Amino acid sequence: MHGRFRWAAPLVVAAGVLAVIAPVAANAAEPVALPLDTATTVDGIEVACTGIGQTRDDPRWTAYSVRIEFSDAKSEYLADASVSLTDSAGQPLLAVTCDGPWVLLKLKEGVYKVQASLTGSTAKPRSAAVKPPPKGQIRVVLQFPDA
Repeated sequence: MHGRFRWAAPLVVAAGVLAVIAPVAANAAEPVALPLDTATTVDGIEVACTGIGQTRDDPRWTAYSVRIEFSDAKSEYLADASVSLTDSAGQPLLAVTCDGPWVLLKLKEGVYKVQASLTGSTAKPRSAAVKPPPKGQIRVVLQFPDA
């Protein structure tokens, strides 16, 4: 009788491991909260959250190929956004939150889609296609007229 259940122990252990891993994988899409004015790497992409006060003039921010800005209908800066980035095939690459009005990205050549929503706002999410330039920085303004 003992021999019949010998295979059951590894299956029980495997099922237990899967039960522990599954919730972690399900939360993998949770946005990463970016610290203000700090260069960070998330999912292999260099990213920064900034744009408040004099720190937006910091020369290190010009090294990022994409600058995403959030504004209202009057072109005044908005802060506290959730941002997601997908590749041209729609595969998710990045999900972050930023307490500032700019998200900076160092992206490889290609075409991407960025989508943002304002935390705690009923404003509709906004999105844009993004193609990083070979040199310099592209400015992408996501305007939320209903904010």
